[in-house]
Amino acid sequence: MTVQDHSAAPATRPPLARRWRNGWLRTSVISAVMLASGLWLFLGGWLIGYPFNEPTVDARLHEMIVGVIVFLTALARLIRPRGVSSDLLIAVAGGWLIAAPFALSYGGTAKADAARVNDIATGGLLVVLAVVSLALWLRSSASRSR
Repeated sequence: MTVQDHSAAPATRPPLARRWRNGWLRTSVISAVMLASGLWLFLGGWLIGYPFNEPTVDARLHEMIVGVIVFLTALARLIRPRGVSSDLLIAVAGGWLIAAPFALSYGGTAKADAARVNDIATGGLLVVLAVVSLALWLRSSASRSR
């Protein structure tokens, strides 16, 4: 019978720099920003105070739908390993937000202008995050295959 040495130091987490290089921390940060963007899209219409006229009601509805999709996708990215499909879904959602003010014609009021700016800025952020996440995924999968 052998005696095991339990006096050794317990296993510690890898240092922050190594977790960043391994990609876990980067994808968690990207997913957290996506999660916050989804929450902002869902609540932003009320916080900005879009008027309840026809074009901005459409803007609010589309922002809420995209917000729910982005929020749930980002939450899933935090829970399970990410893949190409989640990045593509976020990129498409961001692209729709950029196109929506032009496709739906939000109107000409100052609040409609705020809705346009909100959609284009948030959509642009989501597209950039999705492209960066996809590039990181492709880089990590290429390095694993070597």
